[in-house]
Amino acid sequence: MRARFFAALMMVFPVAASAQEGCFGAGVPLFHCTLKGGTKTLDVCLQGAAGYYRFGPGDGPAELILAHGVKDIHLTPWNGIGSNIYEELEFWAGDTTFQVHYLLERIAADNPDISGGVRVFRADQMLADLTCDPGSVVERDFDPLFQAKEQAGQCYDANTFMWSSC
Repeated sequence: MRARFFAALMMVFPVAASAQEGCFGAGVPLFHCTLKGGTKTLDVCLQGAAGYYRFGPGDGPAELILAHGVKDIHLTPWNGIGSNIYEELEFWAGDTTFQVHYLLERIAADNPDISGGVRVFRADQMLADLTCDPGSVVERDFDPLFQAKEQAGQCYDANTFMWSSC
């Protein structure tokens, strides 16, 4: 049911195919936006059993690339209720966490407000909260990661907001 809902949602709110340029060839784009007036891009992609986080100038080498197996990426999927769809996923480097998120207001079906960004934490301290440029969130589909985690033998517990072995 979740897959059918998101497939229908993607037909109502289509996304641009150009976001794939940040996905290392055959990767599946999960998230793409620009930040800081278009001077930076943020891409999250799925390629096989790995997820990739890329941050940096869109027309130059990345400032940061992180890669983790799908089992190691924390994903908080939409809970299925409310007027907003909110999802987040987390990559890390050492003790620093990079939390990518998006919010889609479902009420405005003809012109949805879509926002997103990345929050950077070290331990419990927020180091940065970068918001995507208005109108630049052109890819925001975490469902392929949800499916990849299930295929890897993980199940999501909506009561604890945690993934564990099925």
